Amino acid sequence: MTTIIASGVLDAVMEERRVNRRQYAIIGIVVLCATLWSAWGTEFNIPKLVDGLPLIYDLGSRMLPPDFSILPDLVGPMIETLEMALLGTTIPIFFALPLAFLAAVNTTPAPWVSVVIRLFIGVFRTVPELIWAMVLVTAVGLGPFPGVLALVLHSIGGLGKFYYEAIESADPGVMEAMQAAGASRFKVIWYGVMPNVIPVMMSSTLFYWEYNNRASTVLGLVGAGGIGLALTHALQDFRYPEVVTCLILIVLILVVIDRISAFLRGKII
Repeated sequence: MTTIIASGVLDAVMEERRVNRRQYAIIGIVVLCATLWSAWGTEFNIPKLVDGLPLIYDLGSRMLPPDFSILPDLVGPMIETLEMALLGTTIPIFFALPLAFLAAVNTTPAPWVSVVIRLFIGVFRTVPELIWAMVLVTAVGLGPFPGVLALVLHSIGGLGKFYYEAIESADPGVMEAMQAAGASRFKVIWYGVMPNVIPVMMSSTLFYWEYNNRASTVLGLVGAGGIGLALTHALQDFRYPEVVTCLILIVLILVVIDRISAFLRGKII
């Protein structure tokens, strides 16, 4: 009897493995077909890349050595970029937090409110900050101000999504216990939800601060200030050694910010 049971279990395990192998094979084939289809549609061409390697080498030789004499002129734009990222992260908190409580299914006053607010957040998150910057530069002019506004609008959507997902992951038992004890809606949120979700929210905010530092360097391409604007001018004038200097400074600053953000997240979580 025991032998029959063991044999049945073994057969079931082997059958499950065969099913898994078939599923993995099907997934692999689908991914391969999708990759080949995408390569054909985008004219992905390895021989063409190989033929262009001498031109890439020629461009690289014209970029080196970097022109470090412009570093004093880049201090101001770099500080401007950091300021844009800081404002683009802190200002959205005051908008994303109340929107998140309205969007989360466990704290929203009505289901339709959650649907509307999620749609609102999704719109802000879906439009890239570069597109926001292009629109705002037309509206308010060149400089860091439209860049800050672009980061704020995009971050409201991004942080709003992170925040309401954190709120929905809060322990429902604490909220139910406080509601059963007669606590008001404000007290349930303030004492029952916030202590559980603050670490996750702070970690998400640090992530977006790190992200906005990267994004703010790109906004200069459309005239939204910062070191990205200096990089764009150098590219337009074919001053390639200055381009490399800007890139080196951007990479160094972002590496430092990445380590600071990782350190702070490690302390929070």
